[in-house]
Amino acid sequence: MNSEINLKRATIEDVDSILAVERSVEGIKIYSAMTNRDEVAEDVVKNFVYLIERGGKVVGNISYELGDGNHAYLSGLAIMPEFQRQGIAREAVKRILDILKETKFISLVTHPENEKSISLYTSLGFKKDGEPKDNYFGDGQPRIRMVLKK
Repeated sequence: MNSEINLKRATIEDVDSILAVERSVEGIKIYSAMTNRDEVAEDVVKNFVYLIERGGKVVGNISYELGDGNHAYLSGLAIMPEFQRQGIAREAVKRILDILKETKFISLVTHPENEKSISLYTSLGFKKDGEPKDNYFGDGQPRIRMVLKK
């Protein structure tokens, strides 16, 4: 599997690239895609959003938000369908975890039926935190919280 990737901090000029990735996974019940241009632009300005590139092509995006000095929230990870199952998500998460190496507590939420994501995050040290919560994002779908404590 070729997972040679580059993470590039997104700017407002990258909104269309992020939208293309998010729209490529839209409609999958186990992922809540961000498809509103204004919402994506706000995320880029307020948080840490990275384009995931391979061979000069955008193949995904990953983002996080910082809480207090000891907490970060992995707010998004999307890989275009044709690039999934190639180790790209694993490598991107590992790089973000390296950026956040001084952060003591990292959390995220994922759909409880998203076995690939749960397996990925578990293999990187995350643990399920409680039971799934129904209608977590108001999309009618449950989510489960996962945490990494250092």
